[in-house]
Order: sequence, then structure tokens, then C-alpha cells
Amino acid sequence: MTDPLSKYARFAASFLSVALFAAASYAADVREMKSASTIASVFPAKARLRLLTVWATWCVPCVEEMPDLAAIDRMFGAELAIAGVSMDDSVPDTSKSKVVSFLDQKRITFPNVYYTGLPDALGEHLRFRGGIPVTILYDRNGKELWRHEGRLDKQKTIAVIRQHLRRK
Repeated sequence: MTDPLSKYARFAASFLSVALFAAASYAADVREMKSASTIASVFPAKARLRLLTVWATWCVPCVEEMPDLAAIDRMFGAELAIAGVSMDDSVPDTSKSKVVSFLDQKRITFPNVYYTGLPDALGEHLRFRGGIPVTILYDRNGKELWRHEGRLDKQKTIAVIRQHLRRK
């Protein structure tokens, strides 16, 4: 007869090894960029819509909306590409590794840019004055369709995206 404790131990060991492998195999996609004009290059060409969010790990509303952005990313699949632009480099004593760690912990799968250029240059390029989060929806040609400053409302954002997908 098999010892129930050893059967449990084998199950626990198997479960833990799978969990550790899954955790170890995940890595956030963070690309360092200094020029605001190159940020659009992170979007795949096939996406009908592109959602760009400017955020930072020190911004409470930014951190709060990340799970909503991840859910929106999963909901729309290849029709919508999401990318983040981290402003963490604009604050002293912050590093890319902190951003990577945060994204890994939250399991954010969409690409993010660790922006190392001048914050004013990014604001000028994206037409915002620096208050974050700011989220901008573009068509595949780069035409701005919608913009929101502040914490997103997940349901309203989903409705806006659906509305723009129906127009095509």
C-alpha cells in the first residue's frame, strides 16, 4: 500500500515545479528608447487599433489601471495592440529593473518602453503636458482616435475600442 504522505509530497513537488517553471519562463517585454518618435515601432503592423498608455510605477492611478489594461489586451487579441511608455526614468533613483520587476509581478504581456529621453520631448510628441496616466487610441496609420487623461474606466474604454473597431 502506498504511503498517503509520500503521494501528497510527490503531488506537491510536481505542482511547485510547474509553478516555478511558469514563473521563471515569463519575462516582461521592456525596450529602452530615448527618442519619442521611435515609440510607435513597438506596435505590430497587423493590429487595427493601437492603444498607448504613458505611466510610471510611482503613479498610483497608473498602477491601479494596469490589471484593466491587461484584461483589455486579452479581450481584443490581435485587433488591438497595447503598448506602455514608462516615465520612471524621469525620477531620480529609479531604474529599468524596477519597471521590469513590476511588469513581471503583474504579468503584463504587452510591450513597454522604458523612456530615457526628455519628458518634455515626449509630452510634445504625444501632445500632453505631463500628467499621467494618459492613454491614446490610434488607428493603424497613426491617426489619433481617442484620448483619456487620468485613471481609465475599463468599461468605457472597452466601449470606445468596440466603437472604433465597428467603423472599419
